[in-house]
Amino acid sequence: MTALAHGSPLGGPRHGGMAARRAVVRWAGRMFRREWRQQLLVVTLLSVAVTGAIGSITIASNAVPADDGDFGSANLVLTFDGSDPQRLHAGLDAARRSFGSIEVIGHRSARVPGDVEKVDYRSQVPDGAFGGDLLALRRGSYPTGPDQVAVTNGVAASLRLQMGSILALDGRRRTVVGIVENPSKLSDEFALISPSSARPDGVSVLVEANAASRGSFYRSQGDRPDSAFSGSIEQGSDVSSAAETLAIFSVATVFILLASLVAAAGFAVVAQRRLRQLGMLAAVGGTQKHLRLVLLTNGAVVGVTAAVVGTVAGLALWVVFAPTLESAVDHRIGRLSLPWGLITMAVLLSVLAATAAAWWPGRTVSRLPVMLALSGRPPTPRPARHSAIAAVALLAAGIACLAVSGRDRAPLIVAGLVTTIVGSLLLGPLAIRTFSAVAVRVSIAPRLALRDLARYQARSGAALAAVTLALGIATALIVTASAEEAKAAAEPPTLSDRQLRVYLGPPDASKFTPVDAVAQLGRLGASVRQLAHQLDRATVIPLRKVMQPNARPFVLGDTRVIPPLELARRFDGAGGRKQYRAESQLLVATPAVLEYLGIDPAAVKPSTDFLTDRSVATGELVIPTFASHAEIAVANDQKIETGDHLFGSSSAPPNFVTLAGLRRHSWKQIPAGWLIESSRPLTHEEIGDARDTAAEAGLTIEVQSEGRSLATAKDIATAAGAVLALAILALTVGLIRSESAGDLRTLTAAGAGSNIRRTLTATTAGALALLGALLGVAGAYVVLLAMYYDDLGHLSGVPLSYLAVAVVGVPLAATAAGWLLAGREPPAIARRVIE
Repeated sequence: MTALAHGSPLGGPRHGGMAARRAVVRWAGRMFRREWRQQLLVVTLLSVAVTGAIGSITIASNAVPADDGDFGSANLVLTFDGSDPQRLHAGLDAARRSFGSIEVIGHRSARVPGDVEKVDYRSQVPDGAFGGDLLALRRGSYPTGPDQVAVTNGVAASLRLQMGSILALDGRRRTVVGIVENPSKLSDEFALISPSSARPDGVSVLVEANAASRGSFYRSQGDRPDSAFSGSIEQGSDVSSAAETLAIFSVATVFILLASLVAAAGFAVVAQRRLRQLGMLAAVGGTQKHLRLVLLTNGAVVGVTAAVVGTVAGLALWVVFAPTLESAVDHRIGRLSLPWGLITMAVLLSVLAATAAAWWPGRTVSRLPVMLALSGRPPTPRPARHSAIAAVALLAAGIACLAVSGRDRAPLIVAGLVTTIVGSLLLGPLAIRTFSAVAVRVSIAPRLALRDLARYQARSGAALAAVTLALGIATALIVTASAEEAKAAAEPPTLSDRQLRVYLGPPDASKFTPVDAVAQLGRLGASVRQLAHQLDRATVIPLRKVMQPNARPFVLGDTRVIPPLELARRFDGAGGRKQYRAESQLLVATPAVLEYLGIDPAAVKPSTDFLTDRSVATGELVIPTFASHAEIAVANDQKIETGDHLFGSSSAPPNFVTLAGLRRHSWKQIPAGWLIESSRPLTHEEIGDARDTAAEAGLTIEVQSEGRSLATAKDIATAAGAVLALAILALTVGLIRSESAGDLRTLTAAGAGSNIRRTLTATTAGALALLGALLGVAGAYVVLLAMYYDDLGHLSGVPLSYLAVAVVGVPLAATAAGWLLAGREPPAIARRVIE
C-alpha cells in the first residue's frame, strides 16, 4: 500500500498576502470604532499638538515686522527740501525723467502747544502708485478739501480729537473727517491733508529704481548746486525672507516633533490595552508585520481625525490672536494671509507623524512572547543609561552645530535645534528613574504614583517629553523677547510713565532758561502747582541748572535764553578745531533733589564737587565754558545710583553739582523747570489737561515717549506654554492612571479613601510637570547659550517672573488640578473587561 503526498489545494503567499493585510486593517478599523471613547483622549492629545503647530505656524509667518513701512512697493525714497517751490518742482521733474512714474508725499512739522512733540502734516494721495500700502482709512473719509484733515489714532488720543473736532496746529483750522493709519507701520503718527492745501517743508518721493535710472538721477543733481535734492534712502536687501522661512520651518519641525511625542504616549496606552487582543492574533498565526499593521492603521485613523480637528482649532486660534499680534509687529495682518502650503505640509506631516509614532509601540508589542502578551503585563522598561548616552551625544552635536552657525547659517541652526531638542527629550527616562528612586522616602500613595511612572515608562516618558518641549519653546520665546527688550532699553527712556518734566521755555528752547522766565518764576510756579493738583498725589521737585556768572544770554528763535553748563564730549572738527557734543545734564543737587533720589545729605563728602552716576565715565567728559573758552575737568566726584530717577531731555543719566561745588567754582543757579511725579501712570486725558495748562502759562511739558513693548508677546508665550503643558498633563495623567485602574480598585477595596486617590493623581501630575519644567527651561537655555556664546551679555536679563510661572506655577497648577479632579470612587471594585 502506497501513500501519496498530494499538494495542498490552497495557494497564495505563505503569510496571507494582501488579503490578510486587508483583513487586519478592517479589524483595526472596527476596533477603533468600537473603542472610540477609550481613544478619545489620544485623539484629543494629538489634536492639541496639531492645534499648537498650526496656530504657531500662522503666527510665526506673520510675526516678522514689515520691511516696507516707509517704502510701500518702491525700493528707493528720495528726499527734497520744500522751502523753495521752484527748486522743488525742478527736482521732481528730474526724478520723473529718470524714473518715470513717481509718488510725491509732502511733510510739514507743526508744534504742539505746551509739548516738545511735533505733528507731521502729511499730504498723500490715497492708492498712490507706490504708497497704497502706506495709507488706509479706518473710519470716516479722506480729506478732500483745504479745510479737512484726517488723523491717526495716536494723534487723536494725544490731542483729544474726535470726528468733527478742529485741528489748527499749522495756523489753519481744519475739521477732522477721518481716522487713518499706515498699515505697514502702525507706530507712524501723522495728520493727513489734501495735496492741494499742502505747504510742505520737505518732500519724500517714492520710486522704483534700477542701477541705470539711479545713476542718471544722481548725475543730474550732482551738476546742480542749487538742487532741492537732499538725500535718498534705499531699501535694504530682503534678508527677512530667509529669516522668516527659517523661523517657520523651525516652528513646524518642533511642533511636528511635539505631535509625534504626544501620539507616542497615546499609542503606548493603546498597545497596552490591546495587548491581549494582539496576543490572540499572534496565537492564531498573525505575524509581527500583522501586529504592527494593527497599530499603524490605528495611528493613521487617529492622525487624520486629529489633523482635521487641530487644523480647525489652530486657525480659530489664529483669528483670536491676530489683533494682538498686529500691535506687537507694528503692521496690519490679513486674516487670510497664511502660509497655506506650509499648513498643508504640517497637516500631512501630522498624519505621518501619528502613523510613525504608532510604529514603535507596535514594534515593541509585536516582539513580545505570546504568553506574555496574553497575560497583559507591560513590557520591561529599557535601561535608562542607553537613552542617557544617546542624549549626551546628541546634545554635544547640537551645541556644536549651534555654536558654529554664527546665527546666520540656516542648515546648521535647524540641525542644531532638532538635535539638541531630541537630546534633551532623551533625558526623560533617566529623570523618571531618578524620581522613582526617591519613592522609598515618601508615604505609600506618592510612592505608588512615582513607581507607576517608571513602570509605565513608555507613555510617561513620551508625556514628559511633550511637556518639556511645550515649556522649552515658551521659555526660549520669553528669554529671547526679554533680551530684545533689554537691548532696546540699553538707552533708558527720558522719563517713566509716571513722570512729567516741565520746561520754562518753548519746545525749541526747552534745554535753556528764558530770561523772562526768571522774573516770572512765581507765576510759573503757581501754574505748575495747579498742574500737579490735577494729577493723583503728584510730587513736585524744582530743578535748577548751573551757569557762569559772566555768561551772556543769546536769542534762540524768538526767545532770549541763558546758556547752562553741561557735560560734553570733545572731538576734533573740521580744520582741527575743538568741538563738543552734549552728553548729560548738569543739575544742582539741592536738598529737594537729594531727597527725591533717596540720598542722605550727610553721606555727601564736604570735598565733593560732583555727584555722578556709576555708569558715567567722567574721565572722558569735560565741562566747556563758552564764556572763557576753557574746559573744566570733572574732578572731586562721588558716585551715586540714580536708578530709575530720570529727569527728561536726555537718554543719559543726569549728573549733579553740589552746593559746595557751586561755591568753589563761583557758579550760579538758574531755574530749569520742574519734575512732577504722579503715584500712578499718567493717562492720555491727564496728559492732555497738563498740556493745556502748560500752554496757557507759556510752559512746555515732556512725557514718556510711547514705545513698543514685548510684554504682550511674553505673556502670550507664557500662557500658551502653560496651557499646552497642562492640557498634555491632564490627558496623559488620565491615560496613566487609567492603566493602573486595577491597582486603584484594589486600594479602594482595601479601605483607601478619596485622599489616597487624590494623592496618586496629584503626585503623578506634579512630578511630570516639575520634571518637564526643569528639563524645558534647561534645554532652552542650552540652545540659547550655544547660539549666543560670543555675546552672553545679550542673555543677561533673566525673566525670573516668567520662568517662575513655568518652574513653580505649572507644577503647582498640575498638582492642584490632579488633587481636585481625582476624588471619585471607581465604579466597580473587582471588574475587569474580558477581551
